[in-house]
Amino acid sequence: MKQNIYVTLFVSVLMMFSQASMARAAGQAEVRAFYGDKKDNTVVVIDVKKMQLIKKVATEGLTPYPVDRAGYLDKVYAITRGSSSMDVIDASSLENLGLLHLNHKPRSGESYNSRLGLALIAGADKPLTSVIDVVNDRVVAEAGKDQITTQTTDNGGTISSGHPAWLTKDRFVVIDRANRVIQLWGIEKIQVANSLDYEWEVFLLDEVDTPTAVHHMLHRDTAMLSKREKRTFYALAEGKSSSDNGGAISPAILEIRLSERDRLRLVDQISLPGDASVMSSHHADFHPDGQHIYVGSSEGHLFVIDRVNKVVVSTIKTGLGTGHTRFVPARNLAIVTNHHDTFVTVINTKTHRKIKNIVVSGPKINGEILQSHTNFVSPDSKFYYAFASDNGTFFELNLQKLRVKRTLYTGGVPVQGSFINWDKYSYSAASSTSGM
Repeated sequence: MKQNIYVTLFVSVLMMFSQASMARAAGQAEVRAFYGDKKDNTVVVIDVKKMQLIKKVATEGLTPYPVDRAGYLDKVYAITRGSSSMDVIDASSLENLGLLHLNHKPRSGESYNSRLGLALIAGADKPLTSVIDVVNDRVVAEAGKDQITTQTTDNGGTISSGHPAWLTKDRFVVIDRANRVIQLWGIEKIQVANSLDYEWEVFLLDEVDTPTAVHHMLHRDTAMLSKREKRTFYALAEGKSSSDNGGAISPAILEIRLSERDRLRLVDQISLPGDASVMSSHHADFHPDGQHIYVGSSEGHLFVIDRVNKVVVSTIKTGLGTGHTRFVPARNLAIVTNHHDTFVTVINTKTHRKIKNIVVSGPKINGEILQSHTNFVSPDSKFYYAFASDNGTFFELNLQKLRVKRTLYTGGVPVQGSFINWDKYSYSAASSTSGM
């Protein structure tokens, strides 16, 4: 009996020690933010928890805009939209490892295929996508058109491509904005004859016309979906505010079906209500319930769409340049970015109604967007982080009290990047996040 008491005491002490160690480890966890600053040609690196600037890494390429993680490796790609290359930066030592040369200027590269170890880098000046082996920082294939184009008809700017996206384990899309087309491409690993080496081969399978230029394919968790639903995808058409060439066209959510025979079909669209001549949509996000989609429009509204019944169920007054929505499921909140206003808008995601606006920025002084594309919510859902880009100020928003708690001035105009959980005990793919 006495021996059992000692064993119980030993186990209790051991558990207390383990829990204390885990608590210390959690307290030591570091989240690093990497943002592109096109004004200073640097990558701004921040210790998020400490709200401290770690370093500004100079880029060889010009006008870094997004900074995307190279798969799940400890390095990032600085997407320098002014050069036909990307800077490769060690995310630990922060050493610039040199250039990864491309056949186009890069737009963004947040789409990674963990099964193949390949990332997609969309073209800024061409509707062309480079397929990257992230281990070796090497272009293994190109898909799309090797032709310089400028999108001038529709909303959303002049960039040639929309954001890159994988649809399945070996199918991806190239969004040609100037020609209003989404192309479906396949990829396959081919062994080189009389060799142990292999190479990647890409092939065009199909394409579908869109009513206006498309910005991106919406990301959603497909794990629990039926086989048919796994082949249903949604894209954001940015709209056309000009009255030329047939008149203005409202932004819309496009429902696109991928058949088992690799055919793309536009099966439906849900257009946003309002005056198309003053509207433009930049981003759309799935609600955690999988049924609703939050879509911002530049004139200052957020539209909540029921994708199943294909109706707009709520229209919320937000701010100018309404774009990204960051959902915080643990608190039933959504934080809405207003790129051309000084405040974020907080939404109750149960009722789809506005709670309040929170000022996070001063007035525009550098001619850039006031709020960054990329944001981050702490793992415990207590804090929201983003840049007041034009003001060069990184801010922390307390999600319990709904007010700005801390700020960090870095200067420049950091607009888009990635957050990496720098916990040495963490290996999960979910420990990083990028923005579009």
